[in-house]
Amino acid sequence: MPMTQDDIRRHYEHQWQPPEDPADLASRLTYSSPVEDAVAYPIYERLIADHRLRVDGGRVLDVGCGCGRWIRFLLERHVPRELLGIDFAASSVQLLEQWAGTTAPPAGCELSFATADITDPDLPDLGRFDLINVGNVLFHIPETEKFATALTNLARLTAPDGRIVTTEYLPRRTVRTDWMMVRDRYAFEAACTDAGLRIADIRASCFFANDPMGLDGPDSGVRGHFHRARANMRAFIAAMDDAPSRAFAVNLLADIDRAALAFCRERIAPIDLPSQKLVVLARA
Repeated sequence: MPMTQDDIRRHYEHQWQPPEDPADLASRLTYSSPVEDAVAYPIYERLIADHRLRVDGGRVLDVGCGCGRWIRFLLERHVPRELLGIDFAASSVQLLEQWAGTTAPPAGCELSFATADITDPDLPDLGRFDLINVGNVLFHIPETEKFATALTNLARLTAPDGRIVTTEYLPRRTVRTDWMMVRDRYAFEAACTDAGLRIADIRASCFFANDPMGLDGPDSGVRGHFHRARANMRAFIAAMDDAPSRAFAVNLLADIDRAALAFCRERIAPIDLPSQKLVVLARA
């Protein structure tokens, strides 16, 4: 039976438990593929620049901060005046507070974490943010009412000139998996409109390095080819037994991913690429 949001919360409460031995902390902070990061991060940076998002010196919210993937991305490249990470799993907040105790944010940046659920109709007023990052969160909210509440809360938390950046797939038909409700582009846009939001931009990323949820149909078809490619990518990197070889493998696979994206961008609208997308939402 497909998982509910409560099922997913219970999983992540276990997933993000802080390690008893501080030496194991680094292993708990690894989440995304290094190939995915190598492809997606420069695209996100270009998006920030093109939209003139107030990240440096602004208020930034990371929704579903998990193991801190996007927190670290933002701190390594920018100096927000305030960076707040929230997650519905209290263990995530505990894990990141443990990590924050081992590092220091850039001078002038206030870093904090809190347990909060974006689907809560009574979500406390956290103020307004110049950038709200929502990485791999919205399609893990299968319930329609909770999804609508999440979008309403996001709209309320966005500054007048602020933006929400969410990772989506936007297929032509909704894809329901055990873990995910990947809403079709029409349902997603309609729900955004109802919440007082509009789609301001779409940037395709991670052609091979992410699940092909933008592809309709069963895994026995084209989706299956993508799954096998991803499995072979992971095996190729894992087979490298030293750091220079692993770096070479990651760069090679990232270049293949970038080449596929570049080829398709000349011929296909970003929304129609099977890759994951960075979707920019603005207040309507």
